[in-house]
Amino acid sequence: MTSPVPEMLLICTGSLKDRHVSALTERYLSRLRHEARITVREISDSTRQREGDQIVRLLKKEGGHSFALAEEGTLWNSRELAKRLGTIPGKTVFVIGGPEGLSPSVKSAASQLLSLSPMTFTHEIARMLLFEQLYRACSIMHNRQYHKD
Repeated sequence: MTSPVPEMLLICTGSLKDRHVSALTERYLSRLRHEARITVREISDSTRQREGDQIVRLLKKEGGHSFALAEEGTLWNSRELAKRLGTIPGKTVFVIGGPEGLSPSVKSAASQLLSLSPMTFTHEIARMLLFEQLYRACSIMHNRQYHKD
C-alpha cells in the first residue's frame, strides 16, 4: 500500500497494572517498533479535567495528526485504518483516556475521534487493542501475512 507512519506517539492515562494485559501490549509494542518510531507517554490518574489539561498541552506541544479514542469516534476496519495511516505525513498521535473518559477539551483539541468499537473497554484493554491494530495496519501496508481478510 504505502510507507509506514514514521513516528507515533501514544498518550494514555494511567499505567498498565494487569500483568497479562501488559505482556500482550508489550508484545505488540515490540513488533510495532520494527515498523515505526513509537513513544508512550503516560499521564497520571487524576480528575478528568486535570488529565484533559495535561493531554491538551501535550497535543499542542507535539503537533501532528491526533486521534482521540472515543466511543462516538469513527469506526474503521483494519484495512481502512492502514489506508488512513498511510496518508498522514509526519507524526501520528493517539490518546486514550482514563476511567472517566476524555474531557471535552481533549476531544475538541484532537484532529479526529476514533473508535475501536461501540463497546467500552478499560484503558488497559484499549491500549492493547490499539497496539495490535497499529501492528496489523503496518502489516497490511507492507503486504505481510499477519492480516487475513
